[in-house]
Amino acid sequence: MHMRRDLVFALRQLRKNRGFALAATMTVALGIGANTAIFTVVRTVLLTPLPFSDPGRLTHVAAVGLKSGRARDWVSFRDAVDWRARNRSFSTMGSYAFGILNLVGSDQPEALYGATISSDLFPTLGVEPALGRNFLPEEDWPGREHVVILSHQLWRTRFGGDTHIVGRHLHLVNVGKPGEDYVVVGVMPAGFNFPMNVPSAVSLPSRQMAFWIPFGLDPSKVSRDGRTCMVVARLGGRGTLQLAQQDMDRVSAELAREYPDSNADRGARVSSFEDHVLGRTRPALVLLLASTALLLLIACANIANLLLARAMSRTREMAVRVALGASRGRIVRQWLTESLLIAAAGGSAGYLAAVGGTALLLKLAPEDTPRLGETHLDAAVFFFNVAASILAGLLFGGLPAWRAASVDVAEQINSGGTRMTDRGRARSWVIVAEVALSMMLVSAAGLMARSVARLLTQDSGFQTDHVLTAIMVLPQSRYPDAASKTEFYRKVLERVKAIPGVQSTGAVNGVPLSGNISSRPVRIEGRPAPGRGENRLWSEVFSASEDYLATMGVALLRGRLLTRHDGESADSTVVINQAAARQFWPDANAIGKRLGMEGVDAGGQWREVVGIVKDTADLGLDDAAKPAIYVPMEQPVEPPQFLAVRTAGPPAGFAAALRQAVAEVDREQPILVATPMRQLVETSIGARRFAMQVLMAFGVLSLVLAAIGLYGVVAYSVASRTQEIGVRVALGATRSGIFGLVLSESMGLTAAGLVAGAAGSFVSARWLASLLYGVTAHDPATLMAACGLLAAVALAASCVPARQAMRVEPMVALRQG
Repeated sequence: MHMRRDLVFALRQLRKNRGFALAATMTVALGIGANTAIFTVVRTVLLTPLPFSDPGRLTHVAAVGLKSGRARDWVSFRDAVDWRARNRSFSTMGSYAFGILNLVGSDQPEALYGATISSDLFPTLGVEPALGRNFLPEEDWPGREHVVILSHQLWRTRFGGDTHIVGRHLHLVNVGKPGEDYVVVGVMPAGFNFPMNVPSAVSLPSRQMAFWIPFGLDPSKVSRDGRTCMVVARLGGRGTLQLAQQDMDRVSAELAREYPDSNADRGARVSSFEDHVLGRTRPALVLLLASTALLLLIACANIANLLLARAMSRTREMAVRVALGASRGRIVRQWLTESLLIAAAGGSAGYLAAVGGTALLLKLAPEDTPRLGETHLDAAVFFFNVAASILAGLLFGGLPAWRAASVDVAEQINSGGTRMTDRGRARSWVIVAEVALSMMLVSAAGLMARSVARLLTQDSGFQTDHVLTAIMVLPQSRYPDAASKTEFYRKVLERVKAIPGVQSTGAVNGVPLSGNISSRPVRIEGRPAPGRGENRLWSEVFSASEDYLATMGVALLRGRLLTRHDGESADSTVVINQAAARQFWPDANAIGKRLGMEGVDAGGQWREVVGIVKDTADLGLDDAAKPAIYVPMEQPVEPPQFLAVRTAGPPAGFAAALRQAVAEVDREQPILVATPMRQLVETSIGARRFAMQVLMAFGVLSLVLAAIGLYGVVAYSVASRTQEIGVRVALGATRSGIFGLVLSESMGLTAAGLVAGAAGSFVSARWLASLLYGVTAHDPATLMAACGLLAAVALAASCVPARQAMRVEPMVALRQG
């Protein structure tokens, strides 16, 4: 009965104050909607267990340099085979890499992006095909590997969900092996995707793997120096990460003794598979979740200020009710009922706003965010919304309810309910907290904005505008050797150059930021080969056509660039970057010096350095440049896989013409994807850009809320002190003095909030550190700029009520008193 009466009373109060009710509801909707949208993404990506059997037992095994301590996700296939055979800690261990199959036989050939796996990968993950079977162990070997498991998506879109697909022969061209016929042995369940993150900035048509095929490799014929696969393993029995690490240390020591030339400095590092999948994504999402919590607290502080103002205007009413026998608990309950009604209305509106907010977040989020496609609003999100609404209602309603119930009956009745009390100080402390929280959000947004700006404006070593890149991998069945591949690219480059608007074009095995980087050990002429256990020199190696570097705008510093004559000449020549020159010949001019690459050049074969070019950011804009060697396309270390095209106009408009040029050379050769270089750059900093965009939006909202809150406090203070201001004017105070008095009080609150916010920013900076570049988490310039911005907003919000105070007429004020 009491609850019903409280509800009716609260509804009546809100109907009487529709403006307040609407403002409070919209403020709650803003905070709850943002929290619900962010939580929807965070829950899917971070909080929902990985979609595998007992995912907590899955581990990622990486190779690690024992001297450098640097871990590499990509490991030697030979090492992976030995790890699987010799370990005692894992029940199963699987390997995987990425691959391309060309689906041909129709008018429009299609390049499918998928994975090459070992037969024990799916058992390690604890998954089974929805149709058909898993790969058999013997299908891991050459000659037996022409079987394929399709993704549910490919099965539905290209094969119409044919339930008799198992056993069907498909005309699929494996770009890495001979043979163009695969037998379908299975179809994976809907929603299954592995690998879950693609180590590439290239905007693939879909991050969903289209197929899975066996490695089909003979380990004895694979070099131990290559990094060709990644490894996932399942802990067996009661095994732990610590015990597994000790076991892999033992296995690594055995391999180092048996193969000192390749494994002397090589170990293994065991980590949680979940950390491997989510490692780069987690910091940004946790930061955004914390930021939405701050935004909600700011919204709660704003509403608390509004409710405190109402509580102070109703002190006489509360005093009379207490004098007539109402318990203070009843008054608290009535105020909380009103607050929870506001929270419920705001939470409902926030849930609806979260639908659009989630869609916007999915559009802004980096494409390589794992499991992003699984994001949706469900029952768990709804209950989060309800819980957040209740908590918000208690937060912003608790202090006003307690203040209303703690009224001094005798004082209020004797003074007629007009005497100022310390309740004004409660509102002041709330606005201090609001400014402090806004300061934390604004400074975080400023740090992220400066980081992104520095990344985008730093010298990457190549030009990003007006360059179109395209991935195109030639199948070994039709292009079995370097000569046939080179001839194909020559014909394509000639046709692309003839396209109107194309300025230059080149071919290479990996453009910057594509994730397709090949590295090899390097020998230097005149120096002894490193002994056992000694570090070898490594370099990135690019097989490039003569116009590639010019097309990418990579500046020549010394010597000359490669020419077509270099590729056709018997004399081997290379161009290197600054980092290679510094590392290989630190005290000499590198031009004219000679080097060789292990596994490619025979012991007596050397390549002469004819040019030095600028360093380029190949792995990431925030990574230090690595040594790089450019060899002629006709003398490849690896065949080209990318085209780079410099255009006069917007590069995306040339994609169709590029595909047509390729089709004129080989109508069965598809392009996997064509992407402007600018898009690769933006995708490579996607996590930072995403965090910056959301933080800046939250920062603007927090500024607006802080301005509204400060305006409300100052305006109420002026209204409640009208008589005092009138007396001051009557006694000789100037109008400018009254203006300064009001401003000094409001700016004093702002200053206190800025100090508290700066301290909070300093403490919370460690959450930002991993996302920053070129600026420290405690950057004083950013903190000062945030302080200045908030101070300017506070000054603007305080000027209006301060001007109203200037206009107070003494006689009018004294009569009202």
